[in-house]
Amino acid sequence: MKKVLAALALTLAASTANAEVLTYDCSLHRMEQGWIAERVILSVDAENKRARAYDAYIHEYDGQQPKDVKFKETRKGAYRLTWKMNIPASNGGLIYVSYSAKLDPEKQRLDLTASFPQVNALNRPSGYGGCSVNSTGSLYAS
Repeated sequence: MKKVLAALALTLAASTANAEVLTYDCSLHRMEQGWIAERVILSVDAENKRARAYDAYIHEYDGQQPKDVKFKETRKGAYRLTWKMNIPASNGGLIYVSYSAKLDPEKQRLDLTASFPQVNALNRPSGYGGCSVNSTGSLYAS
């Protein structure tokens, strides 16, 4: 999986991007194992209010393509990104997972939380970490 993300990062570095799209490569410290990837790549087009996400879970369970996510800019200038996925559970079924990310472009920091709206799970896996900006690549096709 790390090789796939590394290959994607190299592809992003080699491609040209629109000036308004910024790509953030974030390394996260997870509060518990599972549900939150160690590395998340986000391409944000704040001007057009759109964003895409890519991580190990999206790669493994959502078609190996970057995922369009909901985008909202907060009053403080941070970006709120949300997306939903069905991830296989250990019992053979699927678990509906809702992800919520807060990306602070000024501090280059990402806070990511997962919740399970269809199950009575009290835990909310989370992670946080720093991001580096890759202005030469994008998760959007050029």
